[in-house]
Amino acid sequence: MKQFSIIAIALLATLLPANTANAQASNEREAIEKVVDNYIKTINDGDLELVGQIWSHADYATFIGPQGRFVGWEAIRDGIVAGFKNGFTKRDLKKDNLIININGNSAWAEFTWTFNSTSTSGRTGQSRGRESQIFEKVNGEWRLVHIHYSGMR
Repeated sequence: MKQFSIIAIALLATLLPANTANAQASNEREAIEKVVDNYIKTINDGDLELVGQIWSHADYATFIGPQGRFVGWEAIRDGIVAGFKNGFTKRDLKKDNLIININGNSAWAEFTWTFNSTSTSGRTGQSRGRESQIFEKVNGEWRLVHIHYSGMR
């Protein structure tokens, strides 16, 4: 019986690091998905305050889309989020097929999206596209450093 206990303890000891690593990876993925969801919230709600909480404040933070290239979180806030907020009375951005990859303190996410909207002139529309987001871990928190999106072709 004593030998069985020693073997069981040894087996558990080898499994614990793997379970801890898996749990940590799962927590990191959840944290990144929360940033993706908060980005979507900034678009849907026009939440200009949340932009500063999810984007890196580094000079190299960039956003590239059909509207152009924006550098710095404030330019992204003013050019993208405020642009959507002021250009549409209804905004409904949804993500699909989210893939998250983590490499140390860097990560990237890819997904497809659908955007249903009503413009300030009352015109309704729907667009679909693909998006890549790049993150870095800053002081233990994941922050966006780059987004690139385009329509489906």
